[in-house]
Amino acid sequence: MNAAEIMTQFNCYERMHIEIPGWEIYSDTTLVRVVSPDEDGSFIAYFNLDSSKASEVIDQQMEYFYRLGKNFEWKVYDFDKPSDIDSMLLNKGFYEQDPESFMVLNLRDYNSVPELQPQCVEAFDERGIRDAIAVKQSQTVEDCSGYFLHLLNLKQTCPENIRIYVIYDGEQPVSSAWVIFNSVNSPFAGIWGGSTVQTHRGRGHYQALLKQRIRDSILAGKHYLYIDASEMSRPIVERYGFTVIAKTTPYFYRHPDIN
Repeated sequence: MNAAEIMTQFNCYERMHIEIPGWEIYSDTTLVRVVSPDEDGSFIAYFNLDSSKASEVIDQQMEYFYRLGKNFEWKVYDFDKPSDIDSMLLNKGFYEQDPESFMVLNLRDYNSVPELQPQCVEAFDERGIRDAIAVKQSQTVEDCSGYFLHLLNLKQTCPENIRIYVIYDGEQPVSSAWVIFNSVNSPFAGIWGGSTVQTHRGRGHYQALLKQRIRDSILAGKHYLYIDASEMSRPIVERYGFTVIAKTTPYFYRHPDIN
């Protein structure tokens, strides 16, 4: 795969023309801003800024979210401009998170559809989604309530755009993940979550969830499946054909009045 070509398509379909029901989206030729109805979850989806104006634009976004009383994320990919925006964000008080590998799988390389993974139980209601988020919450100190509200909203308003899976040990949720289809016109699907509780790792749960979401994406007619992979996930998804396209680093602005 040509990394630059993939990134151009990804920017067009998944960043510049992102759709999230119930969320406010502002878009112009240089920036796309997505505003969550909650304190958390808002983000800058896309930007292509002139280096001489970048600092001013960052200030404008910080002021905008400050007035709203919301936190927001500014994710940077290797191909984004200006190339020094990382240092600009840090100098303005953003918090840098661990960098991840933006990886893409060409689904058209699959000669057959992966088998159904019966241990992956699809979550359709609030209880199932809470179980999915409980797994993620157990692996981080980050408050995951915003993820719950986002997934619940998607499942209630556009159920065809998301599939959420949980693997159980008896009644205990031990692994979870989800796949999102942002737009009918987009050739991409994105996989998220991918968490397993410490006591149940090494049992193939992550791979089962991965196979199930590859299956869903092929059946949905998508051409590409992408993931922001951690260092733990990267070697696993590489075995399934995912290729590194870029490095991506999230930067967070935390509103001073929000704990």
